[in-house]
Amino acid sequence: MIEIKNIHKSFGDLNVLNGVSIEVEDGQSLVVMGKSGQGKSVLLKLITRLLYPDAGNIYIDGDDLGSLNSKRLSECRLKFGMLFQSAALFDSLNICDNVGIGLKAYNRYSDAEIQSVTQESLERVGLVDVGDKYPAQLSGGMRKRVGLARVVAMKPKYILYDEPTTGLDPVTSAQIAILIKEMQDDLNVTSIIVTHDIPTGFFLADKIVLLDQGNFSFVGNVEEMRKSEMKSVQDFISGYKEEADIKFR
Repeated sequence: MIEIKNIHKSFGDLNVLNGVSIEVEDGQSLVVMGKSGQGKSVLLKLITRLLYPDAGNIYIDGDDLGSLNSKRLSECRLKFGMLFQSAALFDSLNICDNVGIGLKAYNRYSDAEIQSVTQESLERVGLVDVGDKYPAQLSGGMRKRVGLARVVAMKPKYILYDEPTTGLDPVTSAQIAILIKEMQDDLNVTSIIVTHDIPTGFFLADKIVLLDQGNFSFVGNVEEMRKSEMKSVQDFISGYKEEADIKFR
């Protein structure tokens, strides 16, 4: 379980988060929506302690991140996997090495075990026979799949997604969203998805929050957000059309 309690974060005079609080239950999918520049990605970095809050507490399975020493913080981070906007692949490594790099760094697996898990993870995201290729040889959608395979290979309890469909065409975006949904259902992971892509957010969410001017102006489920008459919600979804909804196969 992830508990975010009264988190504040500023950068100089820019107040990004102003006392936000939310709980994410085990197995739940939380979607954090909002316009660009509202602090959605900052929230993910605070959860993984890549950034430190100015005030407030974040609890992971009951552990207050602010009270952990470096060893216990490192152990806590192993519970997380993260899919970055750009997939964050290493251009100098082939796909197999990109997917297996976390396992190799963990230093608990033989080369044969790493190869087996890597191949299984690539197959899970629908990629076969690409292991010897390099990131530059793949499409944007395929690179996202490789990034997801790298996350899955580590068997995390929590997966964080930072704008997983940014830069992709609508068809590829839908394919990635469906794949993420399959991962959630098959692996029973807890997910936090940051996005301003409304169809993707509606498709993946058990719970949605709308981040607006440093606060969660809306907290609820998809149907509640569709029907909400709050100005911040209406402003955000004003161009949304239900025909764009993603259908799960």
